[in-house]
Amino acid sequence: MLHTIFLLISLTTFLLVQSAPDMAYPEKHQISDLQSLIDSAEPYSTIPAPPGIYAGPIRIWKPLALKGAGDVVVDGKGSGDVVVIKADDVIFEGFRIINSFPDVAFEPAGIKIVNSRNVTITGNRIENVIHAIYVVNSTDVKVTKNHLTSFPERSVNDRGHGVYLWYSVGVGVSENRIENVKDGVYSDHSYNVTVMANEIFGSRYGIHLMYSARHVIDRNVIRGNLVGMALMYSFRLMVTNNTVRENRGLAVSEGIFIRESSDVYLERNLVVGNAVGLHVVNSPYPREGGLRFRMNVIAFNNVGVRFDGWASAVFERNDLVENAQQISLLTPSATSLWMRNFWSDRGLQIGEKYLAKSTVEDLLDRWPVLWAFAYGPGFSAIKTSRSLSGLGSSVKAIDEFPAKSPNALRPTVNAGSSVWLAAALALTLPPVAAAIAASRR
Repeated sequence: MLHTIFLLISLTTFLLVQSAPDMAYPEKHQISDLQSLIDSAEPYSTIPAPPGIYAGPIRIWKPLALKGAGDVVVDGKGSGDVVVIKADDVIFEGFRIINSFPDVAFEPAGIKIVNSRNVTITGNRIENVIHAIYVVNSTDVKVTKNHLTSFPERSVNDRGHGVYLWYSVGVGVSENRIENVKDGVYSDHSYNVTVMANEIFGSRYGIHLMYSARHVIDRNVIRGNLVGMALMYSFRLMVTNNTVRENRGLAVSEGIFIRESSDVYLERNLVVGNAVGLHVVNSPYPREGGLRFRMNVIAFNNVGVRFDGWASAVFERNDLVENAQQISLLTPSATSLWMRNFWSDRGLQIGEKYLAKSTVEDLLDRWPVLWAFAYGPGFSAIKTSRSLSGLGSSVKAIDEFPAKSPNALRPTVNAGSSVWLAAALALTLPPVAAAIAASRR
């Protein structure tokens, strides 16, 4: 009898153990071996990955198209890079990538592309990693329609970049949503790069260039970072149709910051609500290069444009609208050419050249601590008082033929910026109309 009972218990236990995997791990939660599928696939074949959690890290070392179908997760379990691509002609699409090694000093990534050509990374969600996508010494890489996050609970300096380009050529970064990283797109010694139609927020620098060249930066929305764009030691840059708004920090806080760069062209950008709208330092460098700013809206910033004594640029047909301080000079020797710009503070200067000068703004340049009082009613009254007109304020810019109405405040800047454009028009046009009426009395 005891023998029979023992056999029944053993048989029951065996059956339970055999059925345990299906009970404990429904299909979408199964741990699968994706690496074996990659290793056994023929070059240039397509591997459809069914829903499930796949154990990382994985390595792609041959031309393949790897496509996730549904809820497909690759979990690096905190061990190094989650996905490494070392092959030409690779497509990686439709995965959720999580849990790289968590130490920023080792530069691990959700997806790392090394010494490769013609790689497309599209439609992925990458999170809980140091660098989301890290492109190293590679050519013709497309990064598009991904959602990229680092470790959002960390301070910005303990995160990695959203897209990190290192000595790479011909990279396209487009239509990505990048949030809570260190720098949204960081390009270091990289060339022929397009950064287009991305949304970048909650980070240190939205777009950060170092020692790079021939970049097109177009139609991005960069908001709520410490700095919108930092263009440093780079040249041949086309920056057009971007919305750069509400980027504010403590130590650094600019919409667009340019340092020791040349052949930089900014057109039809909306730079709104930042501590400093446009900040130019030691540029153009080398000196024979150029800086040109045309048809941009620089509005509602604490300081509209700030530059040092080296700065030399052409400002043409821009709209400087309701900045608390239109222009700030770090040194008095800055020389730039101003033509046909619209100045919201022209007042009764209609029909005359515009002189950017203000005794109060000179005080702000000399004693920045006064910014603590810059938005009080008393400060505004002092700023507009005629009693300060004879105190010898310095002329920071001369626009010989200022525009009588806004140049660029039109829907062509960015469809997502209509609220800012409407606000700018509402605050700007009535004072202009009142000034015209007053001048006719």
